[in-house]
Amino acid sequence: MELLTGKRFLALRCAVVIGTGWVLGLLLDFSWLWWGALVAAGLSMLPTVFVSPRFLYIALFSFAVSYGQLSLPVPLPEDNYGKIIEIEANVTGSSGSYTELRITSPEEIKGRKVMCYLEEDEDLGTLLLIKGKLQKLNYPRNPGVPDRNKRLEREGFIGKVKPDKVIKQDIPGGIRKWLNDVRASVITRCKDLFGRQATLFTAILLGERADLSDEMFVNLKRTGTLHILAVSGLHVGVLVAFLFLLLRFAHVPRFLILPLLALSLVFYTALVGPRPSIIRASVMSLFIAGGFVFERKVLPLNSLAIAALVLMLAQPSQILTAGFQLSFSAAFGIILAAGFVHEVLNPPQSKKSTTRKRRLNIPKPVLKWLILPLTLSIAATLFTMPFLAFHFNEATLGPVLANIPVIPLVSLALPLGLVILIISTAWLPAAQILGYSVSALLWLLEKLLQLLPGTLWKTGPWPILLVAGLFLSALLIHSERRKRYRFKAALGVLLIGANLGVWPWALSSKKPVITFLDTSHGNVTLLESDGYNILINPGSKAEYTVPNYLHSLNIRSINYLLCLSEKAGDISGLDRITEDFNVRHVAKDSTLSPAGMIALPSCTLTYDIAREPFYTIWTDAKRIRLTSDKFHFDSTAHLNYFLNKNVQAFDSESLMFSKGMSDSGDIWIIRERGGFRLTL
Repeated sequence: MELLTGKRFLALRCAVVIGTGWVLGLLLDFSWLWWGALVAAGLSMLPTVFVSPRFLYIALFSFAVSYGQLSLPVPLPEDNYGKIIEIEANVTGSSGSYTELRITSPEEIKGRKVMCYLEEDEDLGTLLLIKGKLQKLNYPRNPGVPDRNKRLEREGFIGKVKPDKVIKQDIPGGIRKWLNDVRASVITRCKDLFGRQATLFTAILLGERADLSDEMFVNLKRTGTLHILAVSGLHVGVLVAFLFLLLRFAHVPRFLILPLLALSLVFYTALVGPRPSIIRASVMSLFIAGGFVFERKVLPLNSLAIAALVLMLAQPSQILTAGFQLSFSAAFGIILAAGFVHEVLNPPQSKKSTTRKRRLNIPKPVLKWLILPLTLSIAATLFTMPFLAFHFNEATLGPVLANIPVIPLVSLALPLGLVILIISTAWLPAAQILGYSVSALLWLLEKLLQLLPGTLWKTGPWPILLVAGLFLSALLIHSERRKRYRFKAALGVLLIGANLGVWPWALSSKKPVITFLDTSHGNVTLLESDGYNILINPGSKAEYTVPNYLHSLNIRSINYLLCLSEKAGDISGLDRITEDFNVRHVAKDSTLSPAGMIALPSCTLTYDIAREPFYTIWTDAKRIRLTSDKFHFDSTAHLNYFLNKNVQAFDSESLMFSKGMSDSGDIWIIRERGGFRLTL
């Protein structure tokens, strides 16, 4: 199997081995793991020298596990949270409505990161003095949903700061200030050149989405073409091709082309921001350009592997992020699909065979403008779909068709816009006249996005490791050129894996399951039993935790929605839930009586929302009481769960925070933290 044993793919194999080790080192939380892996790496060097060089892969894997563990930041002591701290920090980016800051002072937490809500956006590199309360990262954590808190902790974040005082100490200087000025100048000049389409062009060129209309964003997301706003291989490829042709046209010596391209890509990366997609594309583009300059053949898979290693060495936790996984999976799929098309159209001739394999006689225009783009689009869509499903619980097949017209339009508009920007520095009126051509291309792109088919469908939980392993196994088998029926064998692996993924769901327990959701606002509980979904409280309209969690379970309809809380924040999201889901009955002030019983085959639920809201769920084995009033506790219940914090009359020592069940019926759980499921 050439992909596994051929010398040509050494970099790819090393990247797979090291990447797997890093993932295990980052995810496994054992104090002894780093030194245990280090010992294993040292011991594996002996058989590498005396038995076989292939034992070096074990050493690389063990070193990667150890490095992954050592790269994890040391947790901040618990007694630091809830206290007022004063820090100096530089602005490094944004996440939603929060600004990301890297601490420069005090010394004991220098280099760590915090989230902070600022009333005004600040330029990258701005130095701020902030005084406020340090809080833990408290993004909702629910079963089956990726833990955002853990991911941010791996990246060095220690929490959030609730600011009482924010003072701008220093504005960015030097190169950072010059880059910010260049970025602002480019955005301003685009408005002068491209008019109403300027926001779309700057979004494509710089990834600047702030001024993009909601309609355009929805159309991009619906058709699966949002990647044109994430500066990646398409943008870097167009930029490199444009610069390469420009340098060749100017008769620049061949040995200077690669350094000039490298400097241009470094500048573009600094201007846009060092994202995984642009770094991956830049490294690959430089390798390909280097192969051309030095007249050497470059394997795209090896270039992709080296790009991954560069990113992982800089920050191992990147491998667990959605951006890294989407960028590299799309590139991996495109490279393999391109190789597959080339092999089908140009079948290898066996030296032992006396019969010559016939090449498919397909007209070049059909191959170039239809078959190849369609194949690459399908491959990129399929390879990224598992990661989209895992991180966002949604997917779309829209890119399969949408990429065919969208990518050529972007590939034309981007270099043409760059030429017009260059011309505008010397002769603005001429550039403004030429700018109408880019505006026309972007207008056509906007209209196409409105007309192209595409629907986001909720995927529910996908076994991402199983899917990734299936793709890799099938492709490894298919890459074996010396074996017969390799295509059938690869297809068989996919079918077996599909069964492995489906049967656990089919054979899952049918017992009633109750989930206490972790939300930033509102008390929400979900009961699943006998094919029925009963939601207690719809949650707050200020956040999307509840609908996102329901989508992650692939829930489309809700049989009963009970509004059982006295807090307005618990039920303010009612309209959103009824719009997004098929809600059959709502118990609030209509449809259902304010008190009653819902009898299902496996459990029974009684509720009362008329006066002090409470409800009880019981099966043959378990009994649970949920209430918003301390007088409605149930001494016979296995668990009493309060919907509000109005239980101060109880002795605090008798209140226990627990994620388990007790047969003695003496555990009390106050509804402030959820995020766990109980099988009844």
